[in-house]
Amino acid sequence: MPALVISIDGPDFSGKTTIANLVIGKLRSKYKGSDIIFLRTELPSILVTGSFTKILRNSADVISPQVFALAYATDHLNHYEKIIKPLKDASEKYVVIQERSSLSMYIYQGLLGNVDINWLDEINRYNQNIPDLTLILVVDEEELLRRMKLEKRGFDKFEQEDFIKKEVRVFYNLPKSLIEKFNVKFVSSDKDPMVIADKCVREIAGLIENRFKWAFHNIKNGR
Repeated sequence: MPALVISIDGPDFSGKTTIANLVIGKLRSKYKGSDIIFLRTELPSILVTGSFTKILRNSADVISPQVFALAYATDHLNHYEKIIKPLKDASEKYVVIQERSSLSMYIYQGLLGNVDINWLDEINRYNQNIPDLTLILVVDEEELLRRMKLEKRGFDKFEQEDFIKKEVRVFYNLPKSLIEKFNVKFVSSDKDPMVIADKCVREIAGLIENRFKWAFHNIKNGR
């Protein structure tokens, strides 16, 4: 049975990692006793280009958005072939909570970097890891900038104030074509991460219960 893939996305400092970790914990608790297996992944991964793209992002040289797109496409394809594709024919029931997806390429290299969308489609055509649901965390621009200033680390050239403002405009005003392609829903922010995670779980639960109907039926009946 194909895995159910859920992507948690949003601008830098929107809390993707925190929320994804909370969500998978809550789902494991909610569906305890079922035979559903919950996996946590993230993109870009360290597996292929995590280190490479980190070097690119911190480089003082001018590197084209096309180079970034190719680097990320390689990483995403590897992630699909090594992690997601094998789950298509698995007998077990998998739910993957994935931080980011190839939607990021369409946002950062396409909408922000002005790379041709058709070309992005072409270089990603073998990557069939399209999330069943993409939850974009909606956080006020002022809050994102506040979090950026509180971070005790060095930022790369894409984590600067002006760039984050551009991210906000693009992430929260996606074209309809991308919303439909990546099954996007927006999750409104809250000061309490647990509240945000609960909102995400409610969105995900319906998909889980539809995909794995009999497993959910057994939970309700105490089996």
